[in-house]
Amino acid sequence: MNPSSPRGRLRDALLRVGERGDATEADLRAAVVTALRELAVEALGERSCVELVTLGAEDHPWGRSLGLRLADYDVELPDVLLYADQSDLPPQVQESCPTLSQEEWEVVLLVSKLIFMGLQSEPESVRDDAGQHPQVTPRPPRSVARERFCQALAAISERADLHQDELTAQFRTALLNFASETPDNMDAAQRIAVLHPEEPQQGPRLCLSLSGLTFARVVLSADGCPVPSCVLEEFPDLTQDEWNAVIQVTGLTLLAFEAERAREVG
Repeated sequence: MNPSSPRGRLRDALLRVGERGDATEADLRAAVVTALRELAVEALGERSCVELVTLGAEDHPWGRSLGLRLADYDVELPDVLLYADQSDLPPQVQESCPTLSQEEWEVVLLVSKLIFMGLQSEPESVRDDAGQHPQVTPRPPRSVARERFCQALAAISERADLHQDELTAQFRTALLNFASETPDNMDAAQRIAVLHPEEPQQGPRLCLSLSGLTFARVVLSADGCPVPSCVLEEFPDLTQDEWNAVIQVTGLTLLAFEAERAREVG
């Protein structure tokens, strides 16, 4: 990876969230938020709303995990995308990506949701010692399935020695092993591919296999679109700026896992 670039720093920070270790939640949050804002300045400029997103904890019956979430609404980004992935293809996106289909739009949102879930930490136990403040144990290591999914995602930008077909097969397999082989996930896996874009000096990236559009381009073209009604039904107080932040952070995360340079042919 190239941690000296904004993309590399964000990629590194996101991958650290789920690694075993004793790094404090505050340190991890600072690294992710700083890297997000750096890449946002480069890719989005003044329209950035990424300051509305933070790294925080979600308490589940089975434990506590860290992941990206809206700071004020207190909801995880994967949960917002869960309700968005049945939304209609926005006209603004259709105009920017005229070959994109409704089915591909849904695939982009579904896979983006799974990527956010894969980058979360494994649930950690919380121990409450008789009247003391609850103590959080060091983050556990990623499960085998989550680790392989993260490795397959990182390989897109880091494994210049692998052919795009091998990267595609690896990512599809890892996605299904992590997310389970539901009909929706299996359909989505067949619609994604790691491809080299037509532009010169650009490396492989996650794309839609039929149209060839990159995930990042599709997502970022939705920046500024109205909040889908299916999302508002579940999160009625979600603001337009918060929805913009979800879209922008999703797009920046996808950019962070794109290769920054074409592979050298030797």
